[in-house]
Amino acid sequence: MSTIDAPAPTEWPAELDLGAREFWAQPFAEREKAFAKLRKDFPVSFHRAYESSLLPPGEDAVGFWAVTKWADCKQVSRDVETFVSGKGVLMEDMPEVVTLATTSFLAMDGPEHRQVRGIVSQAFTPRNVRKMDGWIDGEAKKLVDEIIGLGEGDIVDLYAKMLPGRIFAFFFGVDPGSEDMHTIMEAAERMLAWDDPNCALGRDALTTFAEEADRIQEIAMKRADWYRENPEENLVSWVVNAKFEDRVLDDWEIAAFFSLLGSAANDTTRHSIGHAFRLFHENPDQLALLKEDMEGRLDGAVEEILRFVSPVQHFRRTAVKDGTIGDQEIKAGDKIVMWYCSGNYDEDVFEDPQRFDILRTPNKHLGFGAGGPHFCIGSALGRQMIKATLREVYTRMPDLHLTAEPELQVNNFINGIHAAQAAWTPTA
Repeated sequence: MSTIDAPAPTEWPAELDLGAREFWAQPFAEREKAFAKLRKDFPVSFHRAYESSLLPPGEDAVGFWAVTKWADCKQVSRDVETFVSGKGVLMEDMPEVVTLATTSFLAMDGPEHRQVRGIVSQAFTPRNVRKMDGWIDGEAKKLVDEIIGLGEGDIVDLYAKMLPGRIFAFFFGVDPGSEDMHTIMEAAERMLAWDDPNCALGRDALTTFAEEADRIQEIAMKRADWYRENPEENLVSWVVNAKFEDRVLDDWEIAAFFSLLGSAANDTTRHSIGHAFRLFHENPDQLALLKEDMEGRLDGAVEEILRFVSPVQHFRRTAVKDGTIGDQEIKAGDKIVMWYCSGNYDEDVFEDPQRFDILRTPNKHLGFGAGGPHFCIGSALGRQMIKATLREVYTRMPDLHLTAEPELQVNNFINGIHAAQAAWTPTA
């Protein structure tokens, strides 16, 4: 811990003020300069509450401790006796009923978390995972078939959002290309980008989040009611009919899980893929390395994309008893925000962290969390979608390159990318 006195929460200079909307309107690289300063001088620092509209007027949010070092993120994530998830998992506060209705076991602790996650885990049997892997590989091939003849276009719209969108259509049991599929994809992006004008569409943050979550849940519950009586081969059916310790999910738990799945899992994968195209355009030497040994280097490329991009930038915990993080005393009731996007650039863990290096090993990134019971249940599926993308696109569209600066989201939770115009040699 630095011996330099940190400013008061309201006195951080603009370039270090994590509570300001303007801070999150900056490019990722500019924000990383701020996190590098915090890692060096103030690794655990207190900041004012974010300028948010997720709470109704009149309800005051409180400030938070920003944890910026890799090891400290690990400590907080694994110490579930001191730091809990049930009081909220986002830097921004929102009404408890909204948290409960939309974040499923992500915002649960102890036996409740173990039981609900245990039920959902029954759907991820080896047989079911193999089936989902088959869907992913098949759709990755089909998508390239559909766009390869175009020669140009927004590769985010044409591919990055479509692959996870189609896979999650399978998960929900809806037809690819249907209105329901497009609703799920659209709502997933808007739900987690409540601060971005392109997604909020004039609404305040809480309305954006709640309305888009409701659109996903309405589709999920219609399918759930059907699959209770008519089981089929899709994730909704597997989850609805799964049992753990003789318990099945209640309706509200099913709705909460599928709003979590449709948003967090769908949207993060979409943005990871979009950023992958950007990274290989900006680092042609790394693309050449990948093409030299596609199968041998795919796994390393996926891990480095996840480290470099940090698709989920943070998660929050709340202290339920006094403790310490590093040398900093923490009091019961304090909010703790783990900045994965900072821990993934920690100079004490990653050599030359600003360099995109698909041969980096070891690569102990925080792309799916910092360990503990809340480690991402869908990490294998996310990796598989990125892997299938790299294999199909850069084998069959090897000269894919961006033709304009990508359009990025204003978002403190997801490192989002709206659009990326690209070109490639068209092939029949």
